[in-house]
Amino acid sequence: MSEAADPLRLRPVRATDLDAIAAMQETSIMALGAPIYGEAKARAWARLGYQFRHDLLGEGGFWVAEQHQRLLGVGGWSPDSLEADLAWIRYLFVHPEAARRGIGRRLVERAERSACAADRPRLRVWSSLNAVGFYRAIGFLPERRARWPVQSAIELDYVLMAKRANRAPRAPPSG
Repeated sequence: MSEAADPLRLRPVRATDLDAIAAMQETSIMALGAPIYGEAKARAWARLGYQFRHDLLGEGGFWVAEQHQRLLGVGGWSPDSLEADLAWIRYLFVHPEAARRGIGRRLVERAERSACAADRPRLRVWSSLNAVGFYRAIGFLPERRARWPVQSAIELDYVLMAKRANRAPRAPPSG
């Protein structure tokens, strides 16, 4: 079956996806994150996917990208608890075999549209070092670096990045 016959599809995350998502996240981190962070740090980071996978069913919106009934990516947004106009891009991972095919970009665009529809046009993301170039390419600007403790004595360097979502122009009021 060609890609044209079975195009990439984005759909909301379902509870039945959670274990497959965590496994795909682990594969992605070990292939794409380990070269930057090293094997021990990447393995500690990858284990968090199983711990936090239920967050994908919470507030905001999360989607999977699939093709040929195969999970190729996941991502979405969560509302900030203090700032009413802020959404956090979260849990964006693409299977390493599907990297650089526009899947991450499509997932972020879907999250942006959804966050804007919820009146949250300001976007932020804690980017892993291996993803900073990706986020820059889609309009995010770095604000500061920080360290995230993922396990006892294991910290990951991250970059806080931000952008304003692209809003669709609103129609003028009829009068």
